[in-house]
Amino acid sequence: MELKNIEIKISRGTNLPILPSVVTEILTLMDNPNASGKDYERVMLQDAALASKILRAANSSYYGGSGNITTLQRAVSQLGANAIRSICLTVSFQSALPVKELGNKFNVKNFWQHSLAVACGAKILACLRHDHLAEEAYIAGLMHDIGKLALCLYLPEEAAQIYDMMDKKKISQYEAEDEYLEVTHQEMGLLAAQSWSLPEIYHGPIAHHHTPTSDILEIDPLTAYVHISNAIAYEIGVGYAEAGTMNGMDPQVKEFLEISEEQYDPVRTAVAQAVSRMSDQMGL
Repeated sequence: MELKNIEIKISRGTNLPILPSVVTEILTLMDNPNASGKDYERVMLQDAALASKILRAANSSYYGGSGNITTLQRAVSQLGANAIRSICLTVSFQSALPVKELGNKFNVKNFWQHSLAVACGAKILACLRHDHLAEEAYIAGLMHDIGKLALCLYLPEEAAQIYDMMDKKKISQYEAEDEYLEVTHQEMGLLAAQSWSLPEIYHGPIAHHHTPTSDILEIDPLTAYVHISNAIAYEIGVGYAEAGTMNGMDPQVKEFLEISEEQYDPVRTAVAQAVSRMSDQMGL
């Protein structure tokens, strides 16, 4: 199928989950060096449900909360704007996901758990490298598979054929998409990211998390974190597991990150624990 036809479907569609306008405003505030805690509080109070979840997250042990944060302004002050942005996107993205299953093979809960696992893993890897983009790595991981969502929403018949091919041939979704459609969820994810007006910094991880060394002059750190954490999520079986060769770690990316092999087992353990803890403490 021509990518242009899929782009038209997405651009004309109305059933792609919509991120609340408050998230867009918070992303805008991030670009304003003069934004204050009161500015963030004013925006977050526009969505009472989101505001309550932010307070709950701010008080959770995952974010080092004390249980005594009672205002959004104090939450911003204690956690920082980057962490607030991650929390907002996490609860908004989860809330925006369809309640009903999309077809017989797409499990929304598994999709969410996998996305959260990759987000947590990407942030952990960034922290291991003392990268100041740790929160951005988390958001990139959270959004990396939105192309799979777009596939099921806009091409449900093709998605069903792809899932059948995965079962019969014991191959990954990426491989089945490439064989059946000649377009993968990476390309569809980029279209969805543009439809959502996500900042360009997240386009690379969405469009190249399976192919981090293709068609680029150098490896992008955010894409590298998402690529490796995606493989880790599959290894530990958080969300769902797939067969095939496209879910392993690219040796070039591992070399680029310069994280020792013995550090990966603790990372796997930390990811599994973080997903469980975040789901409970953030009410997700």
